[in-house]
Amino acid sequence: MTTKLTFIGKPEVGKTTIKKVIFEGEDPNKLILFPLEASVRIDYSVHEFMDSKIVLIDTPGQSLSDLLEDEEKQRRSFENANAIVYIFDYPTYIENSEYIINDIRRVYNINKKLDFDAKIILFLHKIDLIIAKKIGFKLAIVKKQINKLLSLPEDLPIHFTSLHPNLIYTIYNALSDTIGNFSEDISNLKGLISNLTKDLSKTISFVSNKEDNLIIQVISDDFDTSILFSLYEKIYKLSSSPDDLLSKSNLITLDSKILHTVSANISTFNTNFKNIIFLSETLESNELNNLIGELKEKSS
Repeated sequence: MTTKLTFIGKPEVGKTTIKKVIFEGEDPNKLILFPLEASVRIDYSVHEFMDSKIVLIDTPGQSLSDLLEDEEKQRRSFENANAIVYIFDYPTYIENSEYIINDIRRVYNINKKLDFDAKIILFLHKIDLIIAKKIGFKLAIVKKQINKLLSLPEDLPIHFTSLHPNLIYTIYNALSDTIGNFSEDISNLKGLISNLTKDLSKTISFVSNKEDNLIIQVISDDFDTSILFSLYEKIYKLSSSPDDLLSKSNLITLDSKILHTVSANISTFNTNFKNIIFLSETLESNELNNLIGELKEKSS
C-alpha cells in the first residue's frame, strides 16, 4: 500500500528534521545540537513505514507563500496526496498566530477548490519549549483556540509533537495516526483494541513498533489526557532503563494518580509490532492481563 504525504509549513519549523529522524534514522539529539540548514527546494523521497510505502514530499518553508499562490505548484505538491501535514512550532504560533491560522485556512480552501480530497492534518511541533507544569492542560486550551480561530466547517486533527528524547513518542504517534488511516496493519490492530476497551473507564493502551516507539494509542473517553505528556516521559524513562523497568512495573504514579500497568510482547502475531501496554486507574493488573489474553486470542 502506498501513502503520499506532503509536509508544508514556514521555514525552520522542523519539517525536514522530522523526516530525517522518523524515516531516515537520524539521531534527534544530534540534530538538536547541529540543526539542518533550511531547505531551498522540494524534496521527494520514498520510505517504508510498517506495511506502507510512504511517498513524502517535503516542501521548503521559504517558498510557502509562492506555493499558496501558484496553482501549478499546488498540483505538483498536493495532487493525489493522502494527507497534507501543516507543521508549525509553538514559538512561531505564539508570536504570529494570525499568519499561521491564515496559512491553514488557505491550505484548506485550496484542497476543497481543486478537489484534492486530501486529509488536512496539523502538527504543532516543539512542545518541549512550553514551560508549564501541567502541559496537557495548556495544550488542550491551545487546541480549542486553534479550531475556534480557524472557524472551518470541520475541526482539523491537531497533534502535539516534539523530537526531545523524553517526548519522542509524540511524533511517532502523530505520524502513525496519520498513516494509520491508510495502513491495514495499524488500523486493524487499533480497531481490535478499541473494540476490547470501548466500555472501559480511565484506561489507555499503547503499542510499540520494533524500535520501541509508541505508534498506536487508544484512550477511553474519560481518561485524563492532561497527564498524557507526563505519561510519555515516564514510559520513555522506564523503557530506556538498563533493566527495562517498564516490563517489571505493575504501578505507575503520576501526580495524585496511580495507574495499574501491564505489558506483553505481541510480535508473534505481527513482526511490525513489539509490545502492548495497558494502563488504568480503574482496572487492576489481573483484569488488564485478561485484556491482553483476549487480544492475543482474537489476533491469532
